[in-house]
Amino acid sequence: MTAAIVLAAGHADRMGSNKLVLPLGAGTVIGRVVLTALAACDRVVVVIGLHDQETRTAAEQAAHSAGAEQRVEVVEAVTYDPGMFISIQEGLRHTKDADAVLIFPGDIPLVLPDTARAVRDAALRSKVGVAVPACGGRRGHPVAIDARHIAELLSMSEHATLREFMAGLSSPAEVVAVEDTGMLLDMDTPEEYETVRRRFDSAALSAREV
Repeated sequence: MTAAIVLAAGHADRMGSNKLVLPLGAGTVIGRVVLTALAACDRVVVVIGLHDQETRTAAEQAAHSAGAEQRVEVVEAVTYDPGMFISIQEGLRHTKDADAVLIFPGDIPLVLPDTARAVRDAALRSKVGVAVPACGGRRGHPVAIDARHIAELLSMSEHATLREFMAGLSSPAEVVAVEDTGMLLDMDTPEEYETVRRRFDSAALSAREV
């Protein structure tokens, strides 16, 4: 069984509003991430901030649209926010039975499902058990981690980072070359959101014209 953790507990201070529920196509930013995670994994755990009903509703609506309500779980993170890693750990507590876990930032909605599946498969077959995608020499998301590392990740400080974890591996993470510039587009500002929205709308139009 494979699982995805979608990180959706950030503050979005630079956006000025909840960026994860902004519209993207017929759905929302977080909805698109959930759908991509569902395309690659058996289960999806969305980690939201405390009492964040907006993001919870958007994630659950995406699951419903895919007929996958039983495969998506939304969990609330702690009341304080020392950084992203504590949300990763919260997600891992709900995915301990997975053979591999993929970690998706909630604000990078244009990752292709093929990219997620490629790093999933690479982590499961590689010696080190960790894989990251790269496009044009730039690394992106999601990071895929084999089950053998879950206990170690949970034992690390909540102030740690994935970068620290990967720096401590016995050998470097496997880098999976993909043709997916969308995985490099996060959205912290209104201008970045507009770039993502235009890219998504353009891809949707091209798909309809094929």
